[in-house]
Parts: sequence; structure tokens; C-alpha cells
Amino acid sequence: MGSRKERRQRQESQRRAVAVVEQAEAVSVAPSLDQMAADALDWENLRARLAVFASSALGRRAVLELAPRDDDDARAALARTKEALALGDDEAPTSDLSDPIGPLARARAGGQVLGPDELLGLLAFLKATTRLSAWLEAHTDRAPRLAELGRGLPRLNALEALLEAGLDRRGDVRDDASPKLARLRRAEFDLTQRIEKKVKAIANRPEVRGVLAPGMAGSVHMRDGRAVLAVKAKSLGQVPGMVHDYSGSGDTAFVEPRDVIELGNELSAVRADVQHEVQRLLVEWTRTALEHEERIARLAGRMAQVELALVGKRYAERFACHVPEVATVAEGLVLRGARHPLLAWQVEAGELDSVVPLDLRLGDPFRVLVITGPNTGGKTLSMKTAGLAALFVRLGLPFPCAAGSKVPLYTGVVADIGDEQGVEQSLSTFSASLVRIAEGLERAGPRTLFLLDELGGGTDPADGAALGSALLEWLLAKQAPTIASTHIGRLKEFAFAYAAAENASVEFDTATLRPTYHLIVGAPGESRGLAIARRLGLPKEVLDRAEALVERGSDEATKLLGDIQGARIEAERSRSAAADLDARAAERLAELETERADLAARQSLLEDEAQRELELRLGPVRDGIAELTKIAAQVSGAARATIEERLTELRGAVRAASVSERRRAFEEGLGKGDFVYLPRHRKRCQVLKVDHGRGMLRVRLGRMDLEVRIDEATGFEEL
Repeated sequence: MGSRKERRQRQESQRRAVAVVEQAEAVSVAPSLDQMAADALDWENLRARLAVFASSALGRRAVLELAPRDDDDARAALARTKEALALGDDEAPTSDLSDPIGPLARARAGGQVLGPDELLGLLAFLKATTRLSAWLEAHTDRAPRLAELGRGLPRLNALEALLEAGLDRRGDVRDDASPKLARLRRAEFDLTQRIEKKVKAIANRPEVRGVLAPGMAGSVHMRDGRAVLAVKAKSLGQVPGMVHDYSGSGDTAFVEPRDVIELGNELSAVRADVQHEVQRLLVEWTRTALEHEERIARLAGRMAQVELALVGKRYAERFACHVPEVATVAEGLVLRGARHPLLAWQVEAGELDSVVPLDLRLGDPFRVLVITGPNTGGKTLSMKTAGLAALFVRLGLPFPCAAGSKVPLYTGVVADIGDEQGVEQSLSTFSASLVRIAEGLERAGPRTLFLLDELGGGTDPADGAALGSALLEWLLAKQAPTIASTHIGRLKEFAFAYAAAENASVEFDTATLRPTYHLIVGAPGESRGLAIARRLGLPKEVLDRAEALVERGSDEATKLLGDIQGARIEAERSRSAAADLDARAAERLAELETERADLAARQSLLEDEAQRELELRLGPVRDGIAELTKIAAQVSGAARATIEERLTELRGAVRAASVSERRRAFEEGLGKGDFVYLPRHRKRCQVLKVDHGRGMLRVRLGRMDLEVRIDEATGFEEL
């Protein structure tokens, strides 16, 4: 009875656990960066590095303001990045996407007027979005999710035309931006010409030419917008007029001749009117732009998502990243060949020789992973890599990992990582750690990933072990996925006592007495403190005494632990090799499916081209058939019979040669159960129903039934 009761209790516990996980999966929220422990995971550093992959000002702002997405948005962003990667060198034109949001916000908040350069930037943005929208529409078949960003966008043709008519390519206001400005600019030009001509005439007078500064004869200079002559300072009286400036040496005075002062005053007044009219136009254009601010923001938001997909593509190509599959919480986290993004960057920059890839699992059948092993062996790095993978997927970004990696959409990450003492709060390392953990426990659940570095450390080992065990038990009860590292021996035993917990260790090379940085899931590790102390050169007498002080009973336990670890390492390597083969096979199958779809689409295009070519060649034949038909109508008897027999043969040959005739035969022969290929969806599917009257097919596409036009389908051949 007791055994049956225990089984029932276990079954009920499992049922409740599944119910909790399913309920958590149903929630779709967008967590904050704080909730994803972005600071503890060095996101600020990474964000600045990712921004270099943006090709436009709009893209750079999008990266720097990137925030975690809700579930649907994260999946969509990852899918768009995969599409961008599949397009290869065929990349969307985004480099001219200037960022209009900042200038518009400043104009709105401070009542400022947009300058010509800012308005020119807005014009460049509007033109770039038009080009980008056309590119997206042209790539609907190959990148449907990206193309969706270009649909239903607000049209701002009137604003674009207004700015196009008012600004030239340099950002100057055009002379013909308004009738008044055109008139003023003509007046300004005419006055400038008259003044220059008159000043040159004065300079050429014999009594003036001799008093001009050496090398300045006949030259007209400008000072404060006034036309002046460079006159020797000692001869100022020879050229009546107004002195506007002196040279640095004081030997030359710049004089506006008296005869042009009135014209100069006139020109200054006209220029003031020009500036007033330009300012009026800028105010008007700014007001018009602000009237469309909301639509411009919508447009910028869509275009920014295109840029983010391309940032992900360029980052993935540079660092051999993959877009992880989005897993359910029950499936858990699976990282294959993962590298910490900052270390991958250091390798790229030549600052590191290489990074040991990380293979890590957290989920079915265990939710708590306890990592043990020597210091500097990679425990903390493993946790940070896992946390960053969760953050990157939530942000919709690819990650430096291999194919076959799976990452759930966690709604939070609680990270107690590193020695971050709360100096302002006068907290010790231990106390600061407890404060961070306590704050995180309020969010504990199936979709919150816990990363606990040196669990139980910073206090008495017995207290630390008790507290650490109790905390892990509590997290297990809350279904919270957890990765914890520790040096405390008793915590290694935790995973042996709970089916939903597992040990892991960073591998240690006993020959070199150095960590290999490989994480072995399923085997507890040893701290190797004495071995490391020996490598670091501590005196032999100290080491001998330390070994003598180690409890004798630990020798047998250490040997047993070593045997267990060796067996688990071999098992893990075998599992990893098998998973590698599965991942490579899946990746190759996906590549072949893409190639097959491209071939089928290419076949359709070739059929269209062949039909056009054939129609050209059959034209004269049809003309001949028409001529023979007329002749046959004019004759009788044996001659007519011969002609009609020949006409029958010719018409049959034309039908047999025609691609369109084969197309007609294909459509008429379609029936329930046949397989067809849909180029628009790039999928092979089975026909459920044919409605020739309406020209429609009902097909099974994956798990969905949908209706398509018969002319959308082509014959499917096994490739």
C-alpha cells in the first residue's frame, strides 16, 4: 500500500509540475533588461560592439535602444534574421536610413525649428524607406517575414515632395522654394554683381591703384558681408570710405569705398529679407513634419526592425553564429558549441588564441545543474554564456553557438555572479549575494533562469552548505531552472538526492594540473586546491602537511568520485558526438530542402521563358496554318482532303510542342491525393480537393489546410 501511495504521490507531483510549466508557457510578456540581468551579463559592453554592424544611423540607434521582446516578437525577429542569412549577399539597401526621431523629438519638446541639414536627413530617410519597401516587396517569396515589414506603411509622398522641392542636395534652401525667395535671391544676385563691378572700377582708378596693398591690386575682398579693397594703412586718406578690418600686421586696412556704401546697405537689407523668408520656410516645413511625426515614427520603427535583422546577419556571419531554436521550458536549454560573445570578439581581435566551446544542457530530465571544479576552470563563464544565450534569444539576436542549440524564452534571469560587494550599503560579499538572491526569489518560476555563482560561499562551510541545499530545494519546488557553482563538497551530493538535479564539472587535466575548460554534465568535480597549489609553487613541506591533514576517509571517496567522473565523461562524449551527427544531419536536410525548393522555383521560371521563346517560333507556323485553312476553303475534292490532313498534323504538332498545352493537361489532370509544389510557400503539399469551376485547390500545408489558385501550383518531382 505504501508503495502504491508513494507512486500516486509522485504521479500527482509530476502532474502539478507539468501544469505549472504549461501555465508558464502560456504567458507572453516582454521583460525588462533588469529582469534579464543584463548588467551582470555585460550587455552594455556587447551592445556597443553590436552597434558597429549597423549600416545606418537608424540602425545604430535601434541596437543601442534594443530591449527584450515579448514571445511572439522574439520569434518573429529570429525568423527575420534567418531569412536575412538565407539571402546571402543579396542585402536590403539600408545604408541611407538616417534617423529622424531625435531631431523631431527635440523640435517637439523645445519648440525648435529643424535646420536644413535635419530636414535633408528626413528627406533622405523618406527616400530610403521607399527604396527599401520596394526591395522588400520584390523579396516576398524568399523572405516573407522581412517583406511583411514593408507592407501597410504610411505614405508620406506629400511631405517628401515638399522637402524635395525646397532643398538641394547640399541641404541649402532652393532659390525657387517660394516666389518671394526667388525674387529676393535675384535681387541679391543683381546687387552683388553691381557692387563687385563698381568696386573693381574704383580699384582700377590710377589714384587708387597705387595705394592698394602689394599683390592685392584689382581684387575685391569681403568683410562682414561688405565688399572692400585692401588699402595700405598709411594711405587710408587716398580711398574715401569705411574701414571694416585690419590685417594682422596692421599694415593693411580693408576699406568699403564710399561710392558703394549705399548699395552695400541695400544688399544687407535684401539679405536680411532672404534670411527671414528662409526661416519662415523652415518653420513651415518643421510644422508639416511634426504633423506627420507619429507616422514617421511608425515608419522608422519598421525600418529599424529590418536593420536589426541585418545586424544579426552580419554578426552571425562574422562570428559563425546560429539562430537557436526556440524551445519550450519543458524542453529546456541546450547549448552546443557555445562561446561567450566577448571572448569570441577577443579571438577575432587576436587578443586570445581560442575559446573552448561549451556544451550545456538544462531541462528534461533535470532543472538544477550544480557545477563544481577548480577556480579559473570556467564555471562562472559557463553560467554567463548560458545567461547571455537566454538574453540574446529574448532580444531576437543570433548567438555564437552551433546548430542544434535550443533556448527557451525565459521571462527573467536572476544572476548572482562575481564578487560585487555592496559598498554603499556596507554589505559584505555574503550579504550582498543574499540580497540579490532574495530579490530574485520573488520571481522564481519555470520561466526564470537562476545563475548562482559560488553558492554557499563567503560564510562558514557548514552554514553555506545548509543554506545552499535549502535554496536549491526551494527552487526545485518552484520549477525554476537553475545553474549553480560551488566549492562546497556537501552540495555535490545534492544532485544524487534529487532526480530533477544533476552535477557537472569543469574537466581537469591531471597530467598538466590545468583545467581544460570543458564542461562535463553528469559528473561532480573536485576543487583540486592542493594540485593547483603544487603547480603554483607552494613549499613541499606545506603541501605535505596539508595532505596529511586531509581526512583519510576522503581518499576512498576521491577514488570513487574519479571513477564516476571518468565514466560520465565517456558517456557525455558519446552523447555529444551523437548529438553532433543529428545536428549536422538536420542542418544538411534543411539545406537540401532549400536547394530543392530553389530548383523547383527555377524550373517554373524556365518554363515561362521556354513558353515565350516557343511562342515566338510558333508564330510563323500558326500564320502558315491560317493561310492553308483559307486555301482549303477555296478548293475541293482530293486536294482539299490532302490539305486538311496536313492541317490536322500541323495543329497536333503545335499543341504537342506548347508548354501552355502541357500546363493545361497538368491542371486538368489534378486530383485528390496528388502532390504539388507551391513556389510562393516553397513547400510540397498534398491536394485535398480540386474545384476546376473556381480554379481553386484545397491543399494540406504542414498542419494547415488552405485554399490556393490552381495556377499557383506546379508539378512536383522528387529531387
